[in-house]
Amino acid sequence: MFSSRGGPLRGGSFLDGLSFSIPLLTILGVHELGHYALCRRHGIAATLPYFLPAPIPNLIGTFGALIRIKEPIRDKRALLEIGAAGPLAGFLTAIPFLLYGVTRARPVERMVAPGSVLFEYPILVRFAQDLTGAGRYTSATVHEHPAFMAAWFGMLVTALNLLPIGQLDGGHVARATFGRRQPIVSYAVLFLAVISAARGPVWAFFALFTAIFLGVTHPPVENDDERLAFGHRLIALLCLAAFLLCFTAVPIRVI
Repeated sequence: MFSSRGGPLRGGSFLDGLSFSIPLLTILGVHELGHYALCRRHGIAATLPYFLPAPIPNLIGTFGALIRIKEPIRDKRALLEIGAAGPLAGFLTAIPFLLYGVTRARPVERMVAPGSVLFEYPILVRFAQDLTGAGRYTSATVHEHPAFMAAWFGMLVTALNLLPIGQLDGGHVARATFGRRQPIVSYAVLFLAVISAARGPVWAFFALFTAIFLGVTHPPVENDDERLAFGHRLIALLCLAAFLLCFTAVPIRVI
């Protein structure tokens, strides 16, 4: 599903993976460039994006991309814009690949075998299926096109990054939006993520990993108590909308 003809491990060529890797790296790269561009706009020192390789069989080939912000962000408006720029840019970049890939799924020729990995689709995929006339299908009934899977991973990354915890992108947005009340929001979301483990481990694992290594409470900014203007509150709402469109309660499951 991550290559057009199976790649070198399945009788194909190295180039087979480009239809997945190019869209995925584009989505991840634009996400980080969004952060970088807004850091430059606000005069915050930051590195250019770089990717973390993951040369492990059966994984997607990367642990993602990141930039390193070299100094604290002290203004809540800058914090909101920098935090929101990445996931919103990545979200918009994923849409063309989604619309292209959603129409190119191939029906499966036999029943899905026990132990197979299935991918649940967020509501944005349903909208794309209806908009393009591709018809409603699930991961159990088709072989997804590699570009579609790249967009799917891009949507999952967007949703994970928008969790309002610690210094995730969503944590930046939450601190700018809720100020001193941000820890209350973050602990509530962390609690919901943990209890979601009853259905699947993805959200609980990621939320706990973030809480342990990045903390739950976001560092304060100098103007914590200052009210955000309407335009900045609208940016926060756009982040919430992107999260809901990309959210799946159980993104990956094994049958």
